[in-house]
Amino acid sequence: MLSDKVMHFIVVTGDATLRSCVDALANARLHVDIVAAPGLALAAVTDATRVMLLDEASGPPGEYVAIIRRIRREVPGMEAIVLGGPKSEDVLRNEHAAGVDLYIERPIDPGGFDARVRHRLDLARLKWSAGIVGRSAALEEIVESTLQVAPTEVPILIEGESGTGKDLIARAIHFASRRSGKAIESINCGSLAEGVLESELFGHEKGAFTGAIARRAGLFERADGGTVFLDEVGEMSQAMQVRLLRVLESGDVLRVGGTRALHVDVRLIAATNRDLGDAAASGQFRKDLYYRIKGVNLRIPPLRDRRDDIPILVPYFIRAANRRHSKSIRGIDAPALRRLQAYSWPGNVRELRNVVDTLVVLSTESRIRADLVDAQLRSNEPPAHSPCAPMLPVALNRSREEAEREMIYASILSLHRDVAEILELLRRPDGPGAGGVFREVRAEPVDPVPADLSLKQLERATVQEALRRAGGNRRAAADTLGISERTLYRKIKDFGLV
Repeated sequence: MLSDKVMHFIVVTGDATLRSCVDALANARLHVDIVAAPGLALAAVTDATRVMLLDEASGPPGEYVAIIRRIRREVPGMEAIVLGGPKSEDVLRNEHAAGVDLYIERPIDPGGFDARVRHRLDLARLKWSAGIVGRSAALEEIVESTLQVAPTEVPILIEGESGTGKDLIARAIHFASRRSGKAIESINCGSLAEGVLESELFGHEKGAFTGAIARRAGLFERADGGTVFLDEVGEMSQAMQVRLLRVLESGDVLRVGGTRALHVDVRLIAATNRDLGDAAASGQFRKDLYYRIKGVNLRIPPLRDRRDDIPILVPYFIRAANRRHSKSIRGIDAPALRRLQAYSWPGNVRELRNVVDTLVVLSTESRIRADLVDAQLRSNEPPAHSPCAPMLPVALNRSREEAEREMIYASILSLHRDVAEILELLRRPDGPGAGGVFREVRAEPVDPVPADLSLKQLERATVQEALRRAGGNRRAAADTLGISERTLYRKIKDFGLV
């Protein structure tokens, strides 16, 4: 089921037959405004306007082109449907210039009209729900495929370069699926150490490792009945691939330190910026897991292969940046937009969004000029001596406090894994402890931590324990926790540990 938000649908027509056809489309999630003339449509437009149908006969020839352009300045991602006569060369040229998404020729066939318009509305709702903006042929093909596979239960593998919007497609699949009423849980498999990833995916029991003061549900458990999205799945270690395959085949999840498996029902969506087929062929990725997650393969094209989306994305990002930074940039000059379209965009849509955000902040005029774009794109280029592309900021959708807590938690799990590996090595018959030199390792006694502590109390206890183990050396404690000294000083002050 797609978004429950009410989608606004503007219809410009004076045709009574067309009005009756449109009335049949109305439902609980569609607000229809029918106006008699193109000029009246402008007053009816709101930020919620997502689809517009214009009857060519409702105004002077070609006026619909100007209306679509004006409205798209207000709502960049709006879908446009035009009802007109047989396509002439002029119509085709105007249609391309205005960006018409669907052209329906007269005479009206109520059945065909209803099916084609409903399908366009479904596509518009899918894009709106997931925040997908653009209308290039490459993007339209992906959205069509998404709408087709979403209601099924087949696992999906999304491939594409970093920054192309694989997460948006994953959300779109979930929103259009039968599981949309349940949660979609996401994780980036390449951003966490193996031990941390294992706990994040499958959860852990109280006492499973140092710092595990309470049972914690993992991502699969939280997503029961819904969708699991594993981003950068190709970065998993071989050991984690085995565990994931076992869960996918049986549906049973065993928490770290647990003895009883839990059965879960999830739909898997995986994403990668690697060619997993090549990785599986070379042995870097398990073939059995590859074939298990690759039910349907969706390949997201890079932005350089769909440059037609840039004139739509730029106004969309300008509006978002205006709201975020309390600016009032009205648009972008044509030469500046051409510069953006000509750029290669190695960081794809993510890089474009960040560049537009910077342009909005730096612009001192009402419109973004070409010289400012040139300067910003030059600063984005990697140094001549560097073989690497520029590092791009990535929106984490987390507050600083949440990120810091995650770092502390990750440090605890990583330390636990290191200690466990050392103990295992020492206890092996052929290990360093062989021959009676090593008999037993006793952990340093630690005061038990109550299980009913809040997250803030747990964080305070963790910081306090790190300071104690470091003998009060704040630099050593910060290194242990994986945070900066400045952050540690602030936490010491906040928690009253001075």
